[in-house]
Amino acid sequence: MVQCRYCEQTFEEESALREHLYEVHERDEFSRIDQKRVEQYVDEHGLDESDNEEEQSPDQSIQREQRTVDTSDGIYPADRWELSDVEALSTDEIVAKLTEHGIETNETTFRNRVEDLDSATTLSEQWEAEYEVDATGYDQDFIWMAAQELWERWAPETPNKERIYDFVQEGRDLREKGNRAEACDQWLTAWEDILAVIPDDSTTIEEADRTLPTFLSLEAFIRSFDNDLATVAEDDPTYHEHRLEFCRQVCEKFPDADEEFLLDFRHFVADSLAELDRTAASRAEFEALIEEYPEDSWAYKKLADNYWLDDPNELSIDELERTAELYRAALDVEGPLEGATMVADRLEEVERRLTDARASNERGAEEP
Repeated sequence: MVQCRYCEQTFEEESALREHLYEVHERDEFSRIDQKRVEQYVDEHGLDESDNEEEQSPDQSIQREQRTVDTSDGIYPADRWELSDVEALSTDEIVAKLTEHGIETNETTFRNRVEDLDSATTLSEQWEAEYEVDATGYDQDFIWMAAQELWERWAPETPNKERIYDFVQEGRDLREKGNRAEACDQWLTAWEDILAVIPDDSTTIEEADRTLPTFLSLEAFIRSFDNDLATVAEDDPTYHEHRLEFCRQVCEKFPDADEEFLLDFRHFVADSLAELDRTAASRAEFEALIEEYPEDSWAYKKLADNYWLDDPNELSIDELERTAELYRAALDVEGPLEGATMVADRLEEVERRLTDARASNERGAEEP
């Protein structure tokens, strides 16, 4: 069950809460997490966030006015809390504000508590359940924001779900500015935290997705990140190493993922090994793919290319025979093969070279 913090209705599914927030409440009253919920609902349904403005009732406008009454005391914001407001406070000020709301904490007790947690929101919920919390309106947002900020200051080595958002968003901002490599660095850190907070028994993307913040679509993030790693690696080969490790972790963490998804990432592992000139390891990966997925025409083609495009003049007769066999298999597998004409042309050239090599070998054997 999930609860709306603005009218205290409860919903069985997260999707129902997102729809409720979009249809009933005004965006200006939302906390950051609920803004993300609405953005996800808008994206899922192809809507415009302005579509629901005319649906707001006069009563809802009055509610919003009541929530934004000036409560400033000269130190804290007069209206809604932003995370930047909490970040600007000293640690002592944050602790003092929590104490005002009935929550007692210090660095030692905080660090001990978060050892078994993976979310600042969960911590704030524990505080509210444990203490007689006196917080209304936007001060309810302060509590989870304070939990998140103290976590960053007192236990930065312990991953939490909210920090994933920061790393993902910072990466997106960097990418938009053209800093793709720096974006990948942020996403590598986000990926480390994702792995840390996903339950050990989550062996599919869908299972893991249900345990992560709603702003993140895990499969979309993984695929997009892989694409960016591959792009950056074209200019900086060290990112082939990052991509290799990332793709291996994806395959190991989600062994029960959709077959097509897993097959893609198995290919990416083999591709990365090839780019790193680990030829034997790359060929072994492709051979394993062929054995497990005999109908995968791309595995045959890529392994053949691995031989043929390396240095065709140095191939032995056995390697030429294997290359020809692989190109034939790629063409024989049912289903479309992109670049089939090119594959046929390469097969023809391999067979020509194989014929010449055999003839040369026979002449050499006949000479005294």
